[in-house]
Amino acid sequence: MSAVIGLDLSCLEATPETGVERYARRLAEHLPEAAPHMQFLILTRPGRPVPVVSEPARVVPVPSILPRLGWRETALPRALKRLGISLLHAPVAAIPLRAAVPRIATVHDVPAWGEPGFEGRLSRNRLRLFHAVRAAKRIIVPSSATRASLIELEPRCEPRIRVIHHGVDPDFRPKGIALKRSRYSIPDGVPYLLWVGTVRQRKDPLVLIRAFASLAETYGDLHCVVCGDARMDEATLRAPVAGTPAEGRLLLTGYAAREDLPDLYREAACLVLPSRIEGFGLPALEAMACGRPVITSQDPALKDLVGDAGLSFRTGDATDLAETITTLLEDDGQAEALAACARARAAGYSWGACARAHADVYDELL
Repeated sequence: MSAVIGLDLSCLEATPETGVERYARRLAEHLPEAAPHMQFLILTRPGRPVPVVSEPARVVPVPSILPRLGWRETALPRALKRLGISLLHAPVAAIPLRAAVPRIATVHDVPAWGEPGFEGRLSRNRLRLFHAVRAAKRIIVPSSATRASLIELEPRCEPRIRVIHHGVDPDFRPKGIALKRSRYSIPDGVPYLLWVGTVRQRKDPLVLIRAFASLAETYGDLHCVVCGDARMDEATLRAPVAGTPAEGRLLLTGYAAREDLPDLYREAACLVLPSRIEGFGLPALEAMACGRPVITSQDPALKDLVGDAGLSFRTGDATDLAETITTLLEDDGQAEALAACARARAAGYSWGACARAHADVYDELL
């Protein structure tokens, strides 16, 4: 009789899809093929998004009138027992306090004490992370940087950590259709710097915007396109360009439609990720797969992912970022070389390989 693996996909939201949610969906889609000797039950909350999975995997709604936290602590443990599940994997750092089966958690990043956006030691998210790190039989992380941060947080968890890189969807490739720029108010024919991700303080969007403001007069048609759900005040984001030539060329688009992302990457001069903390950096991988140069901060996870396929600047230093962008804009040969290196590097990542590595962890634990 095959082992029954429960995959808790209660983290899925209707819209928009974040990188964490994409990872959770791709696991559900690829695990049945990666581990045909296992049976996968995709556990969801009624009324929430349902991933498309192939047999023998199946989606099992777990009913409850409680919000997600109450659902996790009451309905989910009862469902594990009722459905004969052998092991539970939550693709986020949120597992039940008590369960009759071994639990696996994925920890995507660990905000450091004192960093911008840090929620405090007693925040709900921080307490949930502490519990997951202590109670999970295995902890999956997407990068060596997150592994190091977890060990610093709780040294005793080191033997239980497994590093498994994310994959990249096949439609992120160098060739595709032209972007419908009017959807994002990007004028035809102009070059643009691209940001993709949730616009929050610890991802340091103001560093990019300040750097762009300093470049705008020299590069009179250069635009800066910031795609992502804004968790910061728009006036704060626009302050660095107020009254400058860059003011009308900073485009805060909100989330880009998933089908437009490959085209947004392909037509960008470069992707810029100035984050102070990243667990992996999925937008960087997607841009690399599309054959675009990437500029990142010196965050360890981003440096590990991008390697010599991109450029980096001193974290938090807008002047250094502006100089790095200038280097790329002025040297077509370097941009082309980085793009070729990026494509080659991204070719080593796939969701199939990611799913197979997860199945190995399930086998190991069972």
